[in-house]
Amino acid sequence: MKKLDLREAAREFEIIDFETNLFYNTKTGEFDYFNEYMDSEYDDSEKFEKDCWIAAPSQRDIHEYDIMERFAETVTEPRANELLSVALEGKGAFRRFKDTLHRVGLTDEWYEYKYNTFIDLAREWCEENNIPYKDDIKPKAKPPETAIDRCTLDMIIIPLPAKAAEDAAEVMREALNYSKSDAEAEIRRMLKKPRVAFAAIADNRIIGVIGAIPQYGVTGWELHPLAVLKEYQRRGVGSALIEVLEHEVAGRGGVTLYLGSDDETGTTSLYGANLYEDTFGKLANIQNIGGHPYPFYEKHGYKIVGVFPDVNGVGKPDIWMAKKIKNHD
Repeated sequence: MKKLDLREAAREFEIIDFETNLFYNTKTGEFDYFNEYMDSEYDDSEKFEKDCWIAAPSQRDIHEYDIMERFAETVTEPRANELLSVALEGKGAFRRFKDTLHRVGLTDEWYEYKYNTFIDLAREWCEENNIPYKDDIKPKAKPPETAIDRCTLDMIIIPLPAKAAEDAAEVMREALNYSKSDAEAEIRRMLKKPRVAFAAIADNRIIGVIGAIPQYGVTGWELHPLAVLKEYQRRGVGSALIEVLEHEVAGRGGVTLYLGSDDETGTTSLYGANLYEDTFGKLANIQNIGGHPYPFYEKHGYKIVGVFPDVNGVGKPDIWMAKKIKNHD
């Protein structure tokens, strides 16, 4: 049986949501999941009944709220302890707690405590299920802050449920100006395996969707689409969706994630240019003159790697970007 890295297990336990069940394959050393509220035609839960699959702790078992309460109890400074206790009362506790941590200067201490709690949980789960594991964790290791942590919303990200297809299509219509039929067709394609798709949930609604398509075996995936409702843009939703998608694609063997970003309305200096001449010079000197999204992707590590001239009409290029998301030895 392959030894499990406790850091990987802790990460999986932390990002799983309330509607999703996580399992570990003792033969392959990989995690997989299914959403119990998805339509039956997408439900492959029967495979997890095989002996090689072991159920991981669910969010109902983990109780992150309890972890926050226990951390607050460790804070000895009276004012900080009082503020954290108040933050944990009532609706919106998760966001208030994070905001209060920042106010009292305990953000680093919280991430260290949370990280080590999930490491302990992973170790205990491995021992209960006789799963061999690597135990080289430094006692005071601190994971980097995630995009979800930085998001200014009370938000969760889950695998896109088939039953929420209509709501997801509305996001595509509003954010990307798709027609109703095109949006519904796109969501249907996103839900088909082996594609992967995620939804961001806040305020009891879907506010963003993202998907990826395997195009070169398992190593090369296309990021498509990414859509966030306009009222929720510039609040970290897109960044969080990208981060979750990259983690999932890397876990499925993905090495490169790439995307095409059209310029059909003159938002970059490539619009209207003859890109068959000095192609790479023009790419190197690209300018954003009208709110094109390529700087957003650059902020997340994507590089412009090419362009298809005139594919949307004369002078209307498709700009291609890519990012290495996993190093393979």
